[in-house]
Parts: sequence; C-alpha cells; structure tokens
Amino acid sequence: MNPADAYDLLLRCSVLLITVLIFACLVRAILGPRFTDRIVAINIISTKVIIIIAILAYLFRNDTLLDSAIVYAMISFLAVVVLSKCYLLPHHVNPADPEHDFHNREEEEAEPYDR
Repeated sequence: MNPADAYDLLLRCSVLLITVLIFACLVRAILGPRFTDRIVAINIISTKVIIIIAILAYLFRNDTLLDSAIVYAMISFLAVVVLSKCYLLPHHVNPADPEHDFHNREEEEAEPYDR
C-alpha cells in the first residue's frame, strides 16, 4: 500500500469516526438537561460537519466544497448567536411595552471596582 492510499483510508475512517461522534453530540443535544448543554452540542455538531466537508473536499479534489464549508460556518455562528440572544431575553417582559424600553433607558452608574 502506497502512502497516498493509506492517507485516503485514514481520512475515510476519520469521516466515519466523526460521524459517530456527531450522533453522540446529537444525543446530548436532545437529552440536555440545560439549554447551554444543547447549544454547545449543536455548536460541536456544526464544527464537526465543517471538518467533514473539508475532508470530503480533499478526498474529492473539489475546492467548491470549501466555500460551502465557510458559508456553513457563518450560518452556524449566526444561529448560535440568535438562539443565545433569544434565550437571554426575559420571557415575561414585553419589548413593546414603553415601561421596559430597552433602547432608551438611562445607564446606571456602576459601583467603583474595589480590589
């Protein structure tokens, strides 16, 4: 077996291993128990998918797959930011209520930091 074939076999096996790890992260995303566990698991899954796309781009000698991986990474990042933002907003406050104006509220003076 020449080194190029061994390298291709190694990459194919790593794709299979990463796929198994994606399913393990999927179990963590479903079971939870906290929201942060789910977000981290989804973020890990998207990172592993990006790695698989990069490996497949090398194996198929197709550079356009790398562009797809970059776009997928940007969409994944934005999805995690949006989900985190939606979770951090208080659920009991109506943003349309003038009493809770998030954009025009005055800044409270912070206490000086004592060491």
